[in-house]
Amino acid sequence: MNKAVKTILKYVLELLIVAFGVFLGFYISNINAEKETKKDTQKSINSIIEELENNQKLIVEFIEYHENIKVQLDSVLPTMNEEDKFSRFYMNDKFKHNQLKGWIGFQYARLENTAFESSKISGVIRHYDIELIQEISKSYTYQQTYIDFGTSILNKAIATNSSTSVYDFYGIIELMTSDLLNLEKRLSKEMMQTIKELKKTQNTE
Repeated sequence: MNKAVKTILKYVLELLIVAFGVFLGFYISNINAEKETKKDTQKSINSIIEELENNQKLIVEFIEYHENIKVQLDSVLPTMNEEDKFSRFYMNDKFKHNQLKGWIGFQYARLENTAFESSKISGVIRHYDIELIQEISKSYTYQQTYIDFGTSILNKAIATNSSTSVYDFYGIIELMTSDLLNLEKRLSKEMMQTIKELKKTQNTE
C-alpha cells in the first residue's frame, strides 16, 4: 500500500470519527430534548388535572347551594296569589328572597383556566394527543359557557329596579336554580370525564 493510499485512508477514518461524534452528539441531544418535552408535557397535564379537580369541587358546592335554594323557592310560589306575584318587588312583604335559608346571593362558581391557558401560551399543548386536546378543550369551552351564563343572571339581578315585579325577580332566581343548576350538573360530569382521560396519561408514563 503506497503512501498516498495510507494518507487517504487516514483522512477517511478521521472523517468517519468526526461524523460519528457529531451524529452521537445529535442523538444524545435529541434523547435529552425528548425527555425534557415529556417531562414538561406531563407537568402541564398534571397542572390541568389539579385545576379541573379544584373547579369540579367548586361546582359541586354550588350545585348543593342552588339545589337548597330551589327546594325553598318551589315552596314559595304556591303561597302567593296573583296580586302578590305582580306587585312591585321592592315594595312587597310576601316574598323576601334574602330570608331564604342559606341565601348568599346570585352566586356561581368562579372557575380557573390558568393551567389550560399556560399550556397554550407555552406551546406544550401541541405535544398532547389530538383526542386529549379535544377532550380538554370541550371541558374548558363548557366551563366558559357556564361562567357567561352565570354572569348574565347576575347582571339581570343587578338591573332590577322599582318597576320589577315579584314574579320577574322570582324568575331570575329560578334561572339560577334551574337552568344554571342543570348546566352545573352537566359540567361536573364533563369535568370528571376529562380528569379520568387525563389521568390515563399518568399511568402510561
